[in-house]
Amino acid sequence: MSFMERSARHFVLIKAARELKKEIEKAGLNNLKILVDAGKSIFGIYLDGCSPEEQTRIRRDFNTLLQLGITVDMVLSELAGQMPELAPIMEGKEGYKKGEIEKLEAFVREEAKK
Repeated sequence: MSFMERSARHFVLIKAARELKKEIEKAGLNNLKILVDAGKSIFGIYLDGCSPEEQTRIRRDFNTLLQLGITVDMVLSELAGQMPELAPIMEGKEGYKKGEIEKLEAFVREEAKK
């Protein structure tokens, strides 16, 4: 992989994490902590609340990331780097992060079924 390809890939990863960060900041960390403590999926609730057009855009964006070799786990790790206060919330509950990754991956795969 060339330097230019690595740079573009890293840029896209940072941009994707920033998009998620923006939505998390809108919801508020305290609200997210309450949801996590209750065993609710942050991303599941967010995606359910999106319009069909937004869901299509999100799927398309994540599929583009996957084509570039950027995984959902990589995006969440970058997000945790941008929001260190989020990491303990997601890592604090056993298996929570893994469940969120699986939910996002399943959401992205739904597009392929249509």
